[in-house]
Amino acid sequence: MVDDGTDLRSVLAKRDDILASLAESPARKPELVDELSVSRSTVDRAIGELVDVDCVVSDGSAYSVTKTGHLALAERTEYVASTDAIGRASGLLKHLPATAEVPPVFLRGATVTRSEPHAPDRAAAASASLLTEATRMRGLAPTVLKSDVFTLDGELERDELTVEIVAERSVIDSLRSFPATPTESLLGRESLSLYESETGLPYALWIMESPEGDHAGITVHDSGGSVAGMIMTQSEPALQWANDRYREHKREASSVAVTSD
Repeated sequence: MVDDGTDLRSVLAKRDDILASLAESPARKPELVDELSVSRSTVDRAIGELVDVDCVVSDGSAYSVTKTGHLALAERTEYVASTDAIGRASGLLKHLPATAEVPPVFLRGATVTRSEPHAPDRAAAASASLLTEATRMRGLAPTVLKSDVFTLDGELERDELTVEIVAERSVIDSLRSFPATPTESLLGRESLSLYESETGLPYALWIMESPEGDHAGITVHDSGGSVAGMIMTQSEPALQWANDRYREHKREASSVAVTSD
């Protein structure tokens, strides 16, 4: 069947459950009725539509999935997984710039934690807990909170931890001027490497390495600068993307002397 994809998309949206069942093993119509707990008329219509778009073929005794069907089902499965992941994170993604690059691969399987009115530090606590076990942290810093200074300075007391941060100029200026914080101690640590970004940073992206495994995350801030929530993941494709993004920004940044002067 020659088609521009319109009919195929329409059929997949309605009949992906039957196509998925047949992809596991060929079956006759009565078997599909029993397996999927649907009516015979529903199976008849579904099979007819799937045959019309070349996804299913009959050998006379059972129906099986064609190459077209396998390819179409794989794309449909990928699409559903991506949109489900985007939907789960949409409450946080809405706070990011429309131009910020966040691929679905980063969101699939990720843990989404939102701050709540009665527990505003709930999301930030998730990454702070990871930092206590980390041996290396790299991150992008478009904003900074006073609590970040205390947290980083305290964790850098551990000799095994090293930290690299690519920050916007305003963040670096704030670090040097924060009152009543251990800024002098933090900026004097050899285990901290600080870089100034030549451009604005789209989000607070971070990667933490530890003996228990690596994590990557995006800390999302609302319009008032407070932490709205966090998206965290351990998937290899997501970690690869996060490391690539960090290296890209680091290459375009300038090293900053980490002293208190």
